[in-house]
Amino acid sequence: MNNAQLKKFLRDRNVLYLYHANTVATSCTFFENGGLLSRGTAEDRGLFQTPQETDERDKQVDVFYDLFFDSIDIHRRKRNLNHYGPVMFVYSIDLIDSLPEDSIRITKDNPIRWHSGMTEEEKYFLSEDELKIGFAKGDFTQHFTIRHQMEPLSFKYLRKIVLDDPGVEDTRYFENAHQHLQKLIEQYAPTVSLEVRQCPPECGCQEQYRSHRIGYVYHRFKTK
Repeated sequence: MNNAQLKKFLRDRNVLYLYHANTVATSCTFFENGGLLSRGTAEDRGLFQTPQETDERDKQVDVFYDLFFDSIDIHRRKRNLNHYGPVMFVYSIDLIDSLPEDSIRITKDNPIRWHSGMTEEEKYFLSEDELKIGFAKGDFTQHFTIRHQMEPLSFKYLRKIVLDDPGVEDTRYFENAHQHLQKLIEQYAPTVSLEVRQCPPECGCQEQYRSHRIGYVYHRFKTK
C-alpha cells in the first residue's frame, strides 16, 4: 500500500490528525532543532531528552529511530493524563504526502510486547486488506511509526500544540513551561497555536498529578 492509499484509508475512517505526546523538556529540544526527533537521533546528536524506561527494549526491536504517533488524543479519550508527557503535537495527515514511500507503518501491537525474532508481518499492518480487518481508530496499541527518522520532522504539517494544565496548587512549573514553549513556538513555528488544556472534573488527570510522588510535576514540566 502506497502513501496515497494509506492517506485515503485514514480519511475514510475519519483519522485526520496524528498525535505525538512528550515532556516539556524534550519538546523544547524539538523546537530548538527544527522538528520532532526520534529518540535514537536525539541520542546520537547528544541532545537532551527525558529518559524513557523503554529505550533499551526499543533498541532491541528496532524502533529506537522511529517516531511514534497515535490516531487519537489519548488524554481526552481515556480521561486521564498521557504517560509520555503533557505536551501534545497535533499533525495533519497531509504529513503523509511528504514522507518517502513505505516509511510510515501502523503497528499491530505496542512494541513493548514485541520480541527480536518477530517478522514484519507480525509487527505491522502491511496491506489495505489487513487494515480493513484489524485497524481500529483509537486503539492504544496501534501506533503510527515513521521508520528510521534520522532527521528532524518538519513543523510544516503541525497544526497545533496542546499543553496540559496539571491543576496543582504550586503553578510555577506549569507557568514557566507555558511561557517557554510560547517563546519557542513564536521563534520556530510562528503559525502554530498553543492551547492550554484545562480538564473538566470527570477527567482523572488532575487527581493523578496531585497523588503522584514529589517531583512528578517537575519531571514532566521542567524546561531542561
